[in-house]
Amino acid sequence: MSKVIIIGAGMGGLATALRLAYQGFEITVVEKQSRPGGRSNVLMENGFRMDMGPTILVMKDVFEDTYRAIGKDLNERIDFVQLDPNYRVYFHDDTYIDLYSNMAKLAREVEKVERGSAERLFDFIGTSAKKYELGMKFVDRNYDRITDLANPQALAELVSTKSHQNLYRQVSGFFRGNDKLAKAFSFHSMFLGLSPFDALAMYSLITYADLALGMWFPKGGIYRLIEDMVTLAGEMGVTIRTNAPVKEIRIHKGKVLGVELENGEQIDAEIVISNADLPYTYQKLINGNAVRDYSEQKLDRMSYACSGYILYLGVDRTYSHVQHQSLYFSEDYKANLDAIFKSKTLPKDPSFHLSIPTVTDPDLAPEGHSGIYVLAPMPNLSAGINWEEAAPIVREQLLDQLERIIDPSLRSHIVWQREYRPTDWENDVNAVLGTAFGSLSHGFLQSSYFRPNNKSQHTQGLYFVGQSTYPGIGMPMVHISAKLVTERILDEWH
Repeated sequence: MSKVIIIGAGMGGLATALRLAYQGFEITVVEKQSRPGGRSNVLMENGFRMDMGPTILVMKDVFEDTYRAIGKDLNERIDFVQLDPNYRVYFHDDTYIDLYSNMAKLAREVEKVERGSAERLFDFIGTSAKKYELGMKFVDRNYDRITDLANPQALAELVSTKSHQNLYRQVSGFFRGNDKLAKAFSFHSMFLGLSPFDALAMYSLITYADLALGMWFPKGGIYRLIEDMVTLAGEMGVTIRTNAPVKEIRIHKGKVLGVELENGEQIDAEIVISNADLPYTYQKLINGNAVRDYSEQKLDRMSYACSGYILYLGVDRTYSHVQHQSLYFSEDYKANLDAIFKSKTLPKDPSFHLSIPTVTDPDLAPEGHSGIYVLAPMPNLSAGINWEEAAPIVREQLLDQLERIIDPSLRSHIVWQREYRPTDWENDVNAVLGTAFGSLSHGFLQSSYFRPNNKSQHTQGLYFVGQSTYPGIGMPMVHISAKLVTERILDEWH
């Protein structure tokens, strides 16, 4: 059976390793960092265990499918808790609403903000469901030609669901321009590296997935998934080598030969799958003499997603008045997003995602303590921001808001803290321009057929998996990506 090298032990790389090992391939995974996980890594210090990247999962059936494909049951191996509510959404005027998966509860919440809005909420959920049904047709498939995407039926469905319209404007229309509700039901595109003011309305399918399919937390955190996948990989004979950064993908006469590590070691293989960012792979890992699918100029013209600043806090208190997961929206939401995506400047009043996983799983911190995770989207490194100067400013801004939301004396209860800057994304996971959620944003011309293919067109045996190929950004999409590249390899190499 063919030998396979997977570059990067992120979630996509591990899921691909499991699927191919189950089919009999000989798999070696080489990982730059000291621990598998990629963007889904973990901090374990002073009794605190904190997910470094993603904190919650949606579309749980996609993860279950990965396990079914290798003859395992995800729910027998990992204990999941469904969040209720999914989010608490805080606004600048000290009000908030809770976003429930239970439609009756959700209707009561939106009525608090705008009387009569519940009926329009159900209309919004219904149209988002249609977008979800349409969108999944383009998500769960490989692409070989433009007609796989552009055909009369697909175009008719796109128009009939109004998926081609602007996300924020469409959502705002359902709620008669109510700014709070428009924010609460359009922010999800941020997790694709897109401003809702620029995103297609198609992406309200993510809102539907959150609300209708539920949000889940694995006990132990998202990294519990990584740990279990690594355990399964070991049982299935997969070799995972950490502290093994790749210097170059070896290519000769249009065929891969394997990889060369930075220490000079060469590992042979007929198939190489890069779970590293695709732009990084072409920029740094493929010799300039090789024929490339993407030139440096073409990569430069691509649209890159935003970055993020994360603050991790351990505090010597617990809080009964907070939810596991929350969002804070600044007063001038558009100005905040324009700073991130247009002017590429430091936001004056950052909006942020707040996760307090100890609300659900107290074992993630010492007894009587809480772990707090705060992620504020930021411009990527093309902005030229000096993060040695900017990081302390952002940290204080976030702490100011946390003291409003959680505890006015929060600063005095911090017993452990770490931060993660846009420069860290670049240094640790080779994220081009320090992009946080994934490298390539999800504009129309970087989605489905137009997103980079999972197979090199010029190099036999070179494939891609993860967020920078299709279907794109997000843990469920990365698992689907693993399924798709596996299907392609089985078709071509079995």
